[in-house]
Amino acid sequence: MSEQTTTPGPELVERLPLKLLGLRTGMALQTRRLVEGTTKAEAQFYGAIESKGVMVGPLGPEGQSTGLTEGDVCVVRGFTGQLEFSFLSKVLQTFEKPFAYALLAYPAQVDCRTVRKSLRTQTSWPCQLWTGEPSGIAELAAVEGQLVDISMAGAMVKASSPVGPIGGAITLTISAEIEGEPLPITVAARICHNNPAGEDQQFCIGMAFGATTQQAKLALHYLTQTPRK
Repeated sequence: MSEQTTTPGPELVERLPLKLLGLRTGMALQTRRLVEGTTKAEAQFYGAIESKGVMVGPLGPEGQSTGLTEGDVCVVRGFTGQLEFSFLSKVLQTFEKPFAYALLAYPAQVDCRTVRKSLRTQTSWPCQLWTGEPSGIAELAAVEGQLVDISMAGAMVKASSPVGPIGGAITLTISAEIEGEPLPITVAARICHNNPAGEDQQFCIGMAFGATTQQAKLALHYLTQTPRK
């Protein structure tokens, strides 16, 4: 049974064994040495042996160094698709061959916070966004976007505009297909976050769906079971 501790605010932080997170090779992480003035470094998960160690390496095929040295104490953060997690660890060894990676002490437990109720499926369907509820968008111009991931409870869209404020009502229409036939899906949603998407002047817009029709639920179920790269 996991221990649970409360933190300020409505979030609940759980203490869980690392193996229960289901981490996959290549999953993005962030590491930061616990030294004043250091910044976080983008990294990736290579693997773990329970009670032995956790292997992390630089992000991307061109990565040459983890930025960690033997004896460092660091904090590791990541996101599984449903859970945000973090843990403190000590760097046991670093390696350059056959590839760059650091071996960290295996944590007894990690701090986790549930961010999404359901796991999202990566996808790439075109979509349109409007400010407001579906009943009031007829006279408004749509913002074109690209669906990044989706679940039965919400989605992430990349667009050229943030569309609206955090908590604002929006309408999302997804221009999907099933076996070559159009499968348009329109759902009401609320904006959870708006973040700049790197250097391409785009925004990543996270949203939670509101009430959906039975037809929309069936279509969303299809999309969550059918990744589109």
